[in-house]
Amino acid sequence: MLISKLHTPEGVKDYLPNECILKKKIEDSIAKVFKSYGYLPVISPTFEYNDVFCGMGGVKDSRVFKFLDRDGALLVLRPDMTPAIARIGATAYSKKDLPLKFYYIESMFRTNENYQGKLREFTQAGIELLGVNSIEADAEVVTCAINSLLAVGVDNFKLDLGHALFLKGVIEEANVSDEIGSAIQKNIIKKNYVAVNELAENIENKNIKYILQELPLLIGNESVIHKVRDKVTNESSLKAINYLGELYNILKSLGFEKYISFDLGVIGSMDYYTGLIFRGYGKGSGASILDGGRYDNMVEKFGTEMPAVGFALKVNDLMKIMDMPEEKGSEYIAVYDSGSRIEAFKTANILREKGISVEMSFLGFDIEENRQYAVNKNIPYILVFKGNEIKLINVSDSSEKTVSITDLLAEEESK
Repeated sequence: MLISKLHTPEGVKDYLPNECILKKKIEDSIAKVFKSYGYLPVISPTFEYNDVFCGMGGVKDSRVFKFLDRDGALLVLRPDMTPAIARIGATAYSKKDLPLKFYYIESMFRTNENYQGKLREFTQAGIELLGVNSIEADAEVVTCAINSLLAVGVDNFKLDLGHALFLKGVIEEANVSDEIGSAIQKNIIKKNYVAVNELAENIENKNIKYILQELPLLIGNESVIHKVRDKVTNESSLKAINYLGELYNILKSLGFEKYISFDLGVIGSMDYYTGLIFRGYGKGSGASILDGGRYDNMVEKFGTEMPAVGFALKVNDLMKIMDMPEEKGSEYIAVYDSGSRIEAFKTANILREKGISVEMSFLGFDIEENRQYAVNKNIPYILVFKGNEIKLINVSDSSEKTVSITDLLAEEESK
């Protein structure tokens, strides 16, 4: 029988010290990159009114945690940060404040039909650029995504670039009924290319038929763009192809071409994307570790027309493809006899004021017992206080010497 108080609910987890260290390192590194681009931090409420997220084309309604407050208002736990930032942009700022550049590192909450190790509470770190609709703005967001991954030590990754208008134009040019067009789009989202192939079989336009049936292969370097350029005639698809080519040239001029590939069959998991769509994949990730794109129609749903583009990096998924750090203990453990307790506490405080970590021993004056504790906790040095003397023991080789506070501070500065 499962004893509830001994376990966490399905889809949430505890973070042990080494996981916390890695998570904090990732978040701090990413935040530093965001700040270097001029983005400023925002925090939205953990729960908001259902209307903030309902009908925004984002997370499916069935995946949102909902509850009623005491007044009967329908509230949801934050499933996605983008609508929340759209609300902030529309209600707290005016057009004279544009552009708005925000970043966040926050927990999101979503239900999952099949858990399979998926978290229902997870962390996303992202940026949103509001008030600018230009290829330069999109290029900034993509380069920020690349530099964020590089900053945390991930260099074996690809960003797949696509465009919402490409397939929209292809389906329109296919000249099929709304029902078939919708079925094609839904199966592309599901990556059910067998069904897409069957639906495309009766399309008379050979070029469009070719594109739809070759979608699984329209992934790769810039040759993918050239492969379809002369096969579409509709304005939307041509605009998307030309845009992707121009964006690639910008990224290439910055030396980022090795991180870029194209996926012309991409349709954002969020329905609110209106232009650029991109996803990041790292070696061993399986699923995307980063999703982003342009969503020019969302902010106006909160009362203000404002184009926008951004991305979210999935911190928990990123942690899975990174090496877990070894738990590093304090620099020193202070061992003292009853007559040296005050001196030990004073010395420890002086060292801490200089940014040096010191643990106080709770194991008594047994040096061997404290040495074993230091080994287990990866603490490199033991400070032994006895009488008026401070002895420094190197845990790795058991060497020891008599030191003063001045000696300790000088050694730390020389490291």
